[in-house]
Amino acid sequence: MGYEVIGHTADIRLKVWGLTEKELFRDALLGMMNLIKPLGRGMSKSRRVVKIEAGDQTALLVDFLNEALYQSHTKKEIYDEVKFNQLTDKNLEAELIGFPVDEFDEDIKAVTYHEAEIKKRPDGQFETTLIFDI
Repeated sequence: MGYEVIGHTADIRLKVWGLTEKELFRDALLGMMNLIKPLGRGMSKSRRVVKIEAGDQTALLVDFLNEALYQSHTKKEIYDEVKFNQLTDKNLEAELIGFPVDEFDEDIKAVTYHEAEIKKRPDGQFETTLIFDI
């Protein structure tokens, strides 16, 4: 489980993997949030519920991350935890848990669909590569 930042011209690439789909989605969120502002622990906790429906699992991940990014920008928050109430191949309901920040270190405009494809590796882990438009 985890994530790794991969260099890319004008964008940021993030390779993400996890033993389960939940781990993959969680680590993708944490990787993206860590790019925006290095994760630490804020004193006050905020909670945002997100519900996403998409055509497939990869689109669900990209849409989830874009919604988390939107919430982060509009509420000026960083999310360092996520609790999934529902996660299927096409539906997601989750609670984003985080804390307020004064500013962001990196401005991510969007998560793109380019190169994003959730695959199951021979070792049983799930992985994908995400490209962030900066």
